[in-house]
Parts: sequence; structure tokens; C-alpha cells
Amino acid sequence: MVTVKSMTTGVVVLASLLGAVLAHPGETHTSEKRKRDLQAGHIASQHAKRAAVECAGSSTGQAMAKRAARRRAIRAQELREKRGLEYAGMKTKRDQAALDSWMKTCHHREDADFDLDTPLETIFASNATLGLAPETTIGPYWVSGEYIRQDVVEDERGIPVHLDLQFIDVTNCQPVPDMLIDLWHANALGVYSGVTAGAGLNTTFLRGVQITDDQGVVEFDTLFPGHYEGRVNHIHVTSNRGGNIRENGTYIGGTVNHIGQIYFDQELINMVETMNPYLGNDMKLTINVQDFLAAQQASRGYDPFLDYVMLSEDPADGLLMWMILGINGAADYNNRVMAGAHYYEGGGVEVRPPFPVPTGGFPMPPPPTPTSRPFWGPCMKKRELEPELEEE
Repeated sequence: MVTVKSMTTGVVVLASLLGAVLAHPGETHTSEKRKRDLQAGHIASQHAKRAAVECAGSSTGQAMAKRAARRRAIRAQELREKRGLEYAGMKTKRDQAALDSWMKTCHHREDADFDLDTPLETIFASNATLGLAPETTIGPYWVSGEYIRQDVVEDERGIPVHLDLQFIDVTNCQPVPDMLIDLWHANALGVYSGVTAGAGLNTTFLRGVQITDDQGVVEFDTLFPGHYEGRVNHIHVTSNRGGNIRENGTYIGGTVNHIGQIYFDQELINMVETMNPYLGNDMKLTINVQDFLAAQQASRGYDPFLDYVMLSEDPADGLLMWMILGINGAADYNNRVMAGAHYYEGGGVEVRPPFPVPTGGFPMPPPPTPTSRPFWGPCMKKRELEPELEEE
């Protein structure tokens, strides 16, 4: 049996061009400059939102959605065959957004059963439409000079994840080919490779780069990430245009046009955290609603959660996860990119920032006071958004 969980109302993630608003520590800006930056960012965001809506409803956008559903269906079958999983009927929970505005009403739909005659493209279709989100921090653990490779697992243990990411330029509703996508995240125990604050400069697990194909798609074989102090389970992603690929399988240069983080359904996180090796992570678990970066990115038009399929009833057999990311291909966020290290042929070398970085990264705001409200299913998203919706 395959279980599908759809957690996105909006396909993620256009750069909303608020670069100077979320400045790096150590930078100073006058109130007048901040005001100009906010105004420019607001205007750019409004233009991008209109472009995203037009793209999602166009014939081009609909055709891309159909091709994406077919691609995911084929990949799921290949992964199941590779793992020797017996074919069975499929079962899904669909996102309630198609029925009503998810930010106002919490619909919890019961499982919908599929039989052997149900087209796989139907099961693997996404309810998501192109949405916008602010750019986020790159964090202190990005390593430049990583290898171009699909499989980033190495010798790490955890729940297998096949990740399908598609990048669409919302300014012209076209997929973005030949773009370098950099991915990195913590292992099951909440440790990053490649940095002194993690597993060490000469480690490379759970990091890698892929090049988008003619449909703007990259695929990674990785593991479900673990949590660490102050941060919920998440994956970092950047996109880069014009980088130069070296003979040794790395790249240098180019222009970063998106810096993002992607997240997971809390129900899925809760299930994974009860399994080995995640049980060995003794750091306090931060949930989506407590993670200030995840919470601040959620809004009426943006939901940063991955859609996913369990390849069987047992999560240990693996997950197929996907997302469409709307970007502005012409954006330039190089001034917000800061590497913690660079990986050379002889190993990693720490990159010293122009200002002090505390051990373990920058401090996080304290989590909100715990409440007695239970966390149940798709309504989790609504709870995360309630404070913002009340303000609006």
C-alpha cells in the first residue's frame, strides 16, 4: 500500500526580493534605507504574486503539472521495485485547500481509497499552485565547493528519501534548466557535515549539488533529516545560475537566485522520531509551530511543507517527496550567501565570517509557551498560522 500525504497549499518558493530586510548580523542600515528596501520589496512581491497566479492558471502551468505527476508516479514505481515492495492499492489524504481556504477553515478529510485501476497520475498530482515566500537565511552550515551528485547518503543511517524538486520562473511560467541546486541538512542525530561545529571539515554526508534538467527538475537521494536545538527537521536549498562546473565535479561562482528551507508534516516528523536512529538524538525536539523560521515563512499564500508518498506502510522502506519552487530567475542574492567552509580537493577549510559566529550558530528566539492544544493532522498548519491571521 502507498500512503500519500499532501501538505502544501502553495507550491513553494519565490524569492520575494526582501534581501536587505533580513540582513546578516553585523550589517547596519539607516532607517531611510530600510524604508526604501521595504517599499521596493513590497512592489516586487506584488508583481511576483500576480505573475505566479497567472502562471498557475495558464495552459503551460497545467501541462507542467501533468508531466510532474507522471514523473512522480514512474519514480515511485521504480523505487518500490528496487526495494522489492509488493504492489497494492493506494490510499491518500488530500490537502483540504481544494475545498476551502486552508487559512480560515481546517478540513480533515478521511483516507480516500484507490483501486488498481486508479491512474497513478491522479494519485501523484499535487493540489499546490505557485506561491511566494520571503527568502530566508542561509544559516551558518553552508559549505561551498560541494560535489555534484544525486546520492548524498554516504554511510549515514535513517529513513530513505527520494526528493523531487522542480524550479519554475514565475516571471515567464517556464521551467528553469541548467541551474545548480545546492542541498544540505543535518543527519538523524542533528549533526551537519563539513563544518567545525558539526562532524568536521572533511566530512561531506548529506550535502550535494544537482543541475536542473529541461523541466527544471532535480532529484536527490538522501535521508529524512534530524532535528537539533532550536530547529525543527528541515532541508536547506539554494539555486544558482551561471556557476562554472569544474573537472573535479564541483562548481564555483554564479549568481544565487534563491535561498530557502523546506519542511515536513508534523505528523510525519513525530512518527520518524520514534524510530532508530532518530531515537538516539537526545536534543530537545522543536516542532514546526515552535521554529521561528518555519513559522515566519507560513502565510496566506505560502506553505513550505513537502508533499510525500510512503512507499509502503513502513516508513523505513522510504519516502518519495516533492515540491515545486517558484523563483525569480533574474534575482541576485549573492550578498546574502555566506559559507561556513569551502571543500577543496584536500578537504574542507573553514571560512571566517567578518563577524563572530557563536558555536552552534546564531541564537534562536525562545519558543512560545507550550499550550495544552493537541496537535492533530492537517489542522496543524492552521494552528501555526493563527497568530498571523488574527493580525490580518
